Amino acid sequence: MTQAPNEDRSRHDPPDCEAIVRRLWDYVDGRLPIRDRHEVDAHLAACASCPPHFAFARRLREAIAASAPVVSDDDEARLRARLRRALASAGLGGRGA
Repeated sequence: MTQAPNEDRSRHDPPDCEAIVRRLWDYVDGRLPIRDRHEVDAHLAACASCPPHFAFARRLREAIAASAPVVSDDDEARLRARLRRALASAGLGGRGA
């Protein structure tokens, strides 16, 4: 049965909601392909159940970002080099340090 555009937002099909919520973190992180992002946007505009999940995820993401220490490019490069050396010494790294 197809839902009319002006039908009640709360009558969305739960399996649809499950599929959309499974994309939650990729959506919030901006990692969804544009077509999938538009699909999630359309669902969120038509569904009464899903937007609170996405709003919570955004707030959580923002709180984590605000509390995370700032890491410089030098710190990241040093960490990557240490990881490569550790992997190489364990025989797991394909590239040298």
